[in-house]
Amino acid sequence: MTKSLMDYYAGKRVLVTGHTGFKGSWLSFILSQIGAEVFGLSLSDPVDSKHSFFALGVNEVVKNPESAYGDICKININKLLSDVKPHYIFHLAAQAIVSESYFRPVETILTNSMGSIYLADAIRTSDLKVTSLFITSDKCYKNLEQESAYIETDELGGNDPYSSSKASAEILLNSYFKSFPSMLDNGIATARAGNVFGGGDWSQNRLIPDCARQIYDGNPISIRMPHATRPWSYVLDILEGYLLLASKLSDEPIKYHGSYNFASGETHSVEDVVEAFLKITGAGAVHVEAGASFGHESKLLQIDATKSRLKLGWSPKLSVHDSLKESAKWYLAQSEETDMRNFSKDILVNRKIL
Repeated sequence: MTKSLMDYYAGKRVLVTGHTGFKGSWLSFILSQIGAEVFGLSLSDPVDSKHSFFALGVNEVVKNPESAYGDICKININKLLSDVKPHYIFHLAAQAIVSESYFRPVETILTNSMGSIYLADAIRTSDLKVTSLFITSDKCYKNLEQESAYIETDELGGNDPYSSSKASAEILLNSYFKSFPSMLDNGIATARAGNVFGGGDWSQNRLIPDCARQIYDGNPISIRMPHATRPWSYVLDILEGYLLLASKLSDEPIKYHGSYNFASGETHSVEDVVEAFLKITGAGAVHVEAGASFGHESKLLQIDATKSRLKLGWSPKLSVHDSLKESAKWYLAQSEETDMRNFSKDILVNRKIL
């Protein structure tokens, strides 16, 4: 009989770094719903009160409220691991906004690269048996603006502080895995996904949150590169991939060690995605800022998730268009002051997570 996610995580202690972020808050919510004890580590709470962290009540499920905040590059991670004694770690803590990396390059590089290594070293030197998944990004690849999608063995690189920080994290982690092979015995891997969207993301300088703001203020959406393509993927599809990978790592750590891409596999331009979302919600209009940019931005980026499909048996449950519909429903429900925890539980039931 195939084991469910609940079979793996119910009653387990799970540390989610970046638990106050968009993906981190959804992951923490899912884990709490399937019976896990959730522990967190983040720099701070989100600024926007509509953020998924608050809407999903994540602050009420985290078991370590007093130690859940701090800079991953400065806190005593060994003590945190000793106190929490996690069975699983999902590392999502990061400076996650590409545009922000131009204004805070050193912080971005330290958090994204060295933050990962501080955690990896704490895992290496602990006596814990813990399955660990490090989340990096699709932007870790050396982007040659090629037509074909990148696979896990392609060259890493980065032309901006954010991309290079994620490539650096992958390189540094791989060096640890090669240098300290005993780390692999407990199950450890990296996951790469990009342009993840869904209800509850209210970050600045992200496409779907900018669109969602029109539901509230009606202002036109400004987009810089309407014809650029990205590996658009729905948050719940991606998080189910992370949970599936970690569960397989816990069963067969050596077999499933490595790096994995998670993406819908569909190709859509920025303009197509914006227009589809606005058509679904009936909100606003699009304004193209010709020539506007905050730095180097790639026009073409796709990643190939064949490895995750074949080796893990993972695939997205929804098309990008249907994912946009689900995201729009979430934002619209929130604008109507719906109880978003119950609304989101129903989504998990429909997806057969619960």
